[in-house]
Amino acid sequence: MPSFDSVLVRYGEIALKDSWTRRAWERILASNIATVLQEAGIEHQVSGERGRIFVRVGDPVASRLIADVFGVVSASPVCTVPPEMKTVARVACELAVDRGLSSSPSPSYSPYSPYSPSSSPSSFAIRSRRAGGDISSTQIAVEVGRAVQERTGARVDLDRPELEIFVEAREDRVLVFTEVVPGVGGLPLGSQPRMVALVSGGIDSPVAAWMMMRRGCPVSFLYFDPRPYADARAQALGSAEVLRRWTAGRKISFIQAPMGEGLERIVGAHRRDTCLLCRRLMYRVSALVMEEEEAFGVVTGYSLGQVASQTPANIMAEQAGIDLPIYHPLIAMDKTEIVDFARKIGTYQATEDAGGCLAAPKKPMTRARVQDVLAAEAELGIEEMAEEVFARRVRWRV
Repeated sequence: MPSFDSVLVRYGEIALKDSWTRRAWERILASNIATVLQEAGIEHQVSGERGRIFVRVGDPVASRLIADVFGVVSASPVCTVPPEMKTVARVACELAVDRGLSSSPSPSYSPYSPYSPSSSPSSFAIRSRRAGGDISSTQIAVEVGRAVQERTGARVDLDRPELEIFVEAREDRVLVFTEVVPGVGGLPLGSQPRMVALVSGGIDSPVAAWMMMRRGCPVSFLYFDPRPYADARAQALGSAEVLRRWTAGRKISFIQAPMGEGLERIVGAHRRDTCLLCRRLMYRVSALVMEEEEAFGVVTGYSLGQVASQTPANIMAEQAGIDLPIYHPLIAMDKTEIVDFARKIGTYQATEDAGGCLAAPKKPMTRARVQDVLAAEAELGIEEMAEEVFARRVRWRV
């Protein structure tokens, strides 16, 4: 049985950047990969070459861990062999036999299902690529394909093969592999500035934070504690702990700001637009936290029209006159998509028990007028209230 000695790491958008940016982001990605493997206790050696990152590692778990690093499009455990056709063909044949390739498929095999040891594919294709060296991709396809066919009796099917054997020729070596593990994609975490993510303890906000992390932004969590109207601190903390595994070794700053007293004043004076004025208070506090965290924006879990406060008119009114970059990465997603994402990234279980807010009106305003909201904000002194809330914040690292 051939032994895998490295993981071939592919990235996407990084390759499109100018040379200075590309090199800088490649270094960040390589560092993040190294940190993830180090935290897992896996010995490794990371290097780069011609649009690829190579990780010298023998642990079979490594490719899955690497695939979950932001910026990685896919990862493949590979066998590294000398650039000699006989050796390349031999290793390809060994891989084919190990994957059960034969002239007749087992009844359990399906080309549309993930491979399992009991599967027996009966057709194959050689996917050859040349990125250096003297061996051509055509030579690889012809000679390796012939050797595999003679060894297994399987038929060649270039359109819908049941098994693909990849052979990539580099300057001084050849990589042979059969598995391509899909990555999460995006940009390397740390390649973009920090963001402040508003987390409520619900399902949506951690997904929004994850999406901005996927675009390269480290995040600080800001949780507004609305007790006695709601208490989802445990859920918010739980989601931060889950997202910690996606940070490539970075801790997450968790800031808690007490909102109960301010919310009580808002509820007593402006019942129907409570949510709008509460949100404006949050944004005023967020601006102060953003400066402290040296962040470049605020992230919400808004999905257009999902609840009454997230209508276009209300979003415009609650953000009017606030000099603050606000990002809504979930704005065009529906609830089902968001829940699916939460399950996929691991935050759903931590947040599914979050309850509602008792301060929310039974008949909330859905078409707020900007001038009315600004007048109510001035009447309540929300900017001054924000200073008070900010002064009582607490901060720790998760």
